[in-house]
Amino acid sequence: MVFSYHVIKFESISFLQGTNWSQSVGDKGVLYKSLKDPYSKLIIETSDNSEKLFHVPKDRTVIVVNKVVHFLGELV
Repeated sequence: MVFSYHVIKFESISFLQGTNWSQSVGDKGVLYKSLKDPYSKLIIETSDNSEKLFHVPKDRTVIVVNKVVHFLGELV
């Protein structure tokens, strides 16, 4: 499986219902970690109102800093 690095500017971020995420606040911003195996799903809505769905692997951290999302994931 190949994963690429994404930096996404966004207006809103949502986690699909039924997906398990942990949340914490770190020095770099709000950290979300997917806990479900094998994939958790993440929806990013950008400023042009387009939605993108990503698979984020278990134990992969998503960092939200000043309306920019940093994570290793796979575009669906």
